[in-house]
Amino acid sequence: MTRLPVVAAICAALLGSPALAHPVRVFVVNPRVELRSADTYADFRDKMFALVDASHPRRAELVQAGVQDIAAHLRPRDLNAPADALIVFPEDVGLAAGLIGSRGEAARKVTLEQGGSTTAFFILTMAYQPQVDYYTGRYPGLPGLAYLFLGATDTYYRAFYETFRDLAMTYGVYVAASVNVAPAQRIEAADQPDLVALLRDPDEAETRTYAYEAVAGTPVNTLFVFAPDGQILLPDAHANTVRSPSQTGGVLRGSLDKAYLTEIEQDPLGLSFGAVRNLDVLETPVGRLASVTSKDAWMIDVNDRYDAKQPELVIQPEAFDSWAFQVDPWLPDGFKAGGFAQVQRNPSFLFNLTPCLVGNLFDVTFDGQGAILGKRRKPVAAELAVPNGWIGQNSDGGFVTVAPWIVDDPIVSQPTLGLARRRAALVQSGVALLPGSGVHCASPNGFGACEDGYRESVLQADLALPDGVQPPARTPTATVPTAFDPARFPSASALGEQRRPRIAAFGGNVYATWQDSRDGFENIYLAVSQDGGQTFAVQRVSDNPAGAVVELRPALAVRRDGAQVFVAWQEFCDGRADDCGRIKLARFDAAGQKLGPDLRVDNGADDAGKWNPALAIDATGNPLVVWVDERDRSPGGLPLEHIYASRGRAGGTNLGRAVRVDRGAPTSFAAELDNKWAPNVAVQSGSFFVAWTDFRNYQWDIYMTRSRTGASFERNRRVDDAIGPERIHDHPALATDGRGTLHAVWADRRAQDPDTDIRYARSTDGGRHFSPSLVVDRAEQGLNANTDTPSNQWSPDIAVAGADVFVAWQDNRLGDNDIFFAHSRDGGASFDADERVDDSGNDPSDQSHPSVAVDSGRALYVAWEDERFGPSAIAVARRGL
Repeated sequence: MTRLPVVAAICAALLGSPALAHPVRVFVVNPRVELRSADTYADFRDKMFALVDASHPRRAELVQAGVQDIAAHLRPRDLNAPADALIVFPEDVGLAAGLIGSRGEAARKVTLEQGGSTTAFFILTMAYQPQVDYYTGRYPGLPGLAYLFLGATDTYYRAFYETFRDLAMTYGVYVAASVNVAPAQRIEAADQPDLVALLRDPDEAETRTYAYEAVAGTPVNTLFVFAPDGQILLPDAHANTVRSPSQTGGVLRGSLDKAYLTEIEQDPLGLSFGAVRNLDVLETPVGRLASVTSKDAWMIDVNDRYDAKQPELVIQPEAFDSWAFQVDPWLPDGFKAGGFAQVQRNPSFLFNLTPCLVGNLFDVTFDGQGAILGKRRKPVAAELAVPNGWIGQNSDGGFVTVAPWIVDDPIVSQPTLGLARRRAALVQSGVALLPGSGVHCASPNGFGACEDGYRESVLQADLALPDGVQPPARTPTATVPTAFDPARFPSASALGEQRRPRIAAFGGNVYATWQDSRDGFENIYLAVSQDGGQTFAVQRVSDNPAGAVVELRPALAVRRDGAQVFVAWQEFCDGRADDCGRIKLARFDAAGQKLGPDLRVDNGADDAGKWNPALAIDATGNPLVVWVDERDRSPGGLPLEHIYASRGRAGGTNLGRAVRVDRGAPTSFAAELDNKWAPNVAVQSGSFFVAWTDFRNYQWDIYMTRSRTGASFERNRRVDDAIGPERIHDHPALATDGRGTLHAVWADRRAQDPDTDIRYARSTDGGRHFSPSLVVDRAEQGLNANTDTPSNQWSPDIAVAGADVFVAWQDNRLGDNDIFFAHSRDGGASFDADERVDDSGNDPSDQSHPSVAVDSGRALYVAWEDERFGPSAIAVARRGL
């Protein structure tokens, strides 16, 4: 072990030569879906090209006046433009392409009175019956309209794939666009004349000698990312970025598939689910790209896994179905809890690009405001001086630019108008957009409060992206004292980032563990202090060679007599690919000397991913390790994220078999999505308690169970008390007080609120029943709904000593993320006013993912990720009891 001087090391290591950054010009395109662009392939192509280039001969006919010209802001027309540019289009921008040509003509003419989209899809299916029959024979038993999407494979690839490929090649840019298709290949009439004749659009029988054939019975909602040479960029099985079709044996497929499908995408559309673990990061000159198509942007596991993969630009293609059609719930509020919140929450997410489809397609509505989103920063008040955000909301930081809606928010002209009246006025305009409203627009290209009067737009911004994954070094502003001692940094490093800390304390000894990328791949480190957190000795934990294996998300526990320390972690089997993982455990004595080799916890299952270990030690000194395990499969064969556990024997020198913890059948729409995430564990009186966030109800709820042996678990019980749709509760933490009470905290988003809170509940009967939850944080206390903006609280942790309950969390009420803390002196019945933990003051940086520990009768300790120096470093603060 090496002992590092704290302050000198952090300054020398992190305030050295800054890393360089490079600019990327991004464009977010928010087009109106129109049946007239689906008459012919030329119409579809001309619409997309005219959106990009104002010099297109059909621009005035196909694009609304005032829409930004993209081509004029690209090289070579703009000599000052950055070398790299990315254009992003919304979810389902290719949907109308399925109606192209003579086969779609009758469907395009369907009216609302004739049944709208239901009738149109039925007629279209009949028009594609020969192709539907062909794919039914190849891929029997598919649901809903899956065969229509397969039958129209040639039409979709001819229109969508060729159009957006050619946009990338014509303008020398990267292009991202979304469509519902299966993987396909191009086949030639010279090789397979009969099959080409069957699948090819008959309108082009005399003009092209090829067709596109689906090569899998899995039509997916997928994002295509095209390189300037027209190749599709996608991850391979090892998470490396490859090119299609040149490196995929001629198979064409989207880059990243949507995992969490909406109800309508499941039934009646019959789309196939993507696998959560296949949502990898694409390495490109325009940044490390991630995709969270619509619903994925709200999903806890998707965003957590992406944060580990460290994307820079998160693309959120949207075909949101409504915007200002009703006051309660106000849907832009729910929208804000998606990609906007995740950029604020996750340190590695630098920007979010949200293109929105707008318009009516038969009786189906699409609406929203596209946006380019960044980090909120201090002082947030400076960012709120002008209206900044989505309509019907109070201004907020983090918006780089937002697309206009059909009318301005009334606050622009009436600054003192209350929020309720603003929303009511906006709804008066919004309902006029609806199919059959009877309010006619002045012109086909017009926008405003009239039927289908949605507004098209293009957004532009130059974004500075770091060269390399590590952020550039920076000099922080002055520290500001809190009730905690000044933050100490146990282990500064000139290279890499330190993340995901856990802390424990006993008898004056303090232990901190974290993941650290100083050696290349992240490895787990352990810091030991024998002087109450003043100085730390630091060492690597695992037996793996330094930097050889990706090791993430450590867990930490101390035996009740303080004699041993246990560290668990997850690791990948193959580079950064998360399809295969392991859970490992290491033991140390009180001074940090390692006791024996690493132990594997998860009992094999090498074809399965493993995530998020948690750890507790029972009274006999034996550990229970719980984790997320992907060994189980859904009815459709997808890997599911379930909670597993293994109990140690003989003081943790060997582990028992892995057993599944969670129980209970999912609802029908969650059958393929029966995922669990973020387990936590506590022990008391010979019983282990495990809690996690659970999607079995097609909502993210908090569940828990108890085990007396660690080998079997009781039925699952729900902890949170929220009702209604769009629940997103996550990252629970548990603690016990030695007197029979179980304490739980979690991040809670309910009632389609735009923000989360930290909620607490307790059980005095072994987890069978929990008290009504109460909000711990007071961030919203005293807010004026007409002028103030709610903030988010995330990632709570809890520690208990007798009747004292301590909760710490990540909180962005001051702009960016800081660490806050609250203390209950009556066993959780009430909490004192919350207060700041970190001493970064007004520095515009993030502090996140706290861990809290109490050394009974001595001190309280909090550890967290701290970005005040640029690259994230682990900070520890102490407070005497």
